[in-house]
Amino acid sequence: MDENILKWIADYSEGSIGEEDWLRLKRWVEEKPEHRVIFDDYLRVYRNAHEIGFMEKMDAERSWRALERKLRRGHRMMVVRWMVAASVVFGGAVGGWLLLAKNGARENVPVAEAIPGKAAVKLFMADGKSVTLSENQSLDLIEKDGTEIRKDTAKGLVYGAENVVEKSVLHTLDVPVGGEFELTLADGSRVWLNSMTKFRYPTHFTGTTREVFVEGEAFFSVKKDADRPFIVHTGGVRVKVLGTEFNLSAYPGEKTVTTLAAGKVEVAGESDKVSLQPGEQAIWNNDLKNIEVKAVDAALYSSWIKGVFEFENISLLAITRQLSRWYGVTFQFEDCSCAERCFTGGIKKYVPLIQSLEIIEKTTNVVFKITGKNIIVRSR
Repeated sequence: MDENILKWIADYSEGSIGEEDWLRLKRWVEEKPEHRVIFDDYLRVYRNAHEIGFMEKMDAERSWRALERKLRRGHRMMVVRWMVAASVVFGGAVGGWLLLAKNGARENVPVAEAIPGKAAVKLFMADGKSVTLSENQSLDLIEKDGTEIRKDTAKGLVYGAENVVEKSVLHTLDVPVGGEFELTLADGSRVWLNSMTKFRYPTHFTGTTREVFVEGEAFFSVKKDADRPFIVHTGGVRVKVLGTEFNLSAYPGEKTVTTLAAGKVEVAGESDKVSLQPGEQAIWNNDLKNIEVKAVDAALYSSWIKGVFEFENISLLAITRQLSRWYGVTFQFEDCSCAERCFTGGIKKYVPLIQSLEIIEKTTNVVFKITGKNIIVRSR
């Protein structure tokens, strides 16, 4: 295969492909059906490189050995090695160019230059009092039921129920726009909370079930307990598990989407329920009161906990909803055709909004115009 093709795919996967190279790659993909298959295949391979943190490691050779163990695709290793190496070499330079892109409509726009992820989270205690949890703040306290709650400057909350003396009480975490949070529940289950999410849970679990409530988006890694199923209530559905990993998106006004990464879950609506296997997704439509199940790449829907938004043929309407919650902006489409255009690629979370928009512009033939916190989307 032409090495230029591999370089273009690598740059595309990293979100740093130039406009001319994108047009060349697009023509190549559309030239033959087998080119589309190769393109999709290498995108999946490249995502595996990100999944093990390859791009964040300085020791390239040691990282490469880890990638080889992860992928176990011997006949492709030489090609993929070049792909990832090319992205390391070209990614930084092109990323810098994106930040310095000359566009008069975007110069000196604070909302476009700010880096999200630092917004403080509020913890509401049983007595109604709230505690602000910032990134560099530590915490060490004991609830009235005896639950120990700790937080250091590098981690989220950790609940300990070794010395509980009373029935558990409820806590609520409120994650604002541009925020995220992680906590470990008293049973050892871990929960990652995305921006604009409210999570209500007991300080420790009692009885025959472990029940929590979510509004927004969360990724769960549930500690297995055959005697006490873990139940998540949200957006008109109930998700029941024993021990598993899954992503749950349930923002007000949107469909409730459960994506299973590992284990098995049962998703129940008002009148029906389904069981999911890894790589399946259940979509609850509150208007139609039904559940649709489809096969997906589960890694795409949990990529946000690894510091990147990954999209595969996703509409700009859905993508801008996610960016709105992360960057604290609103999007307005000049026509419906723009909203339905699809994007495939990765966008790093901890970069200025202007860089994310430049990446989307180069592959979807749209233009973003920023006015304060409002962004107008129009055809190029």
